Order: sequence, then C-alpha cells, then structure tokens
Amino acid sequence: METILFTFEETGEEVEFAVLGSVKHNEEVYLLVVDKKELDLDDMTAYVIKAIEQDDDDVIYEIVDDDEELIPVSEKLMNELDEFDIDM
Repeated sequence: METILFTFEETGEEVEFAVLGSVKHNEEVYLLVVDKKELDLDDMTAYVIKAIEQDDDDVIYEIVDDDEELIPVSEKLMNELDEFDIDM
C-alpha cells in the first residue's frame, strides 16, 4: 500500500498516511488517506487531501475541509471504494 508523509501545518506533527484510494475531480487529484497506525482498526479516521503543488518528486497536499469541495469528492471516492463503509 502506498504511503505518504504528511505534516500538519498548524502543529508541525508528521503522520505517515496510507493511501486508500484516489480520484480526479475538476482536474484536481484527491486522495483518501488514513493514519498508517490505524489500518488494523475497525473504526479509522480518514482524511481527503488534495494535491496542490508538485515540485520534482515532492507533492504538497492539503486537507479538504470545504463542504462544497468535500461532498462531491467523497461521493466519488465512496463509489470507487466499495470495500470500505464510509460515514461522513
């Protein structure tokens, strides 16, 4: 499973996210990710993140929290990932 290292801007905390899936929406790339440490849990906290900048091999992501953007992307992700029961 692909992983990415994510740094929360507010706290500086680094988390290794496991990528559960990805979709393209309005020419943007979105990932559904979960903390790698939570993969074996029945109840995980997942995040939708968006690629906002790519520089050589590095990609900068931000967490999507705007409902107008999050809802259609989440619906696409739910359609792609039948094996997960996603509650919003």
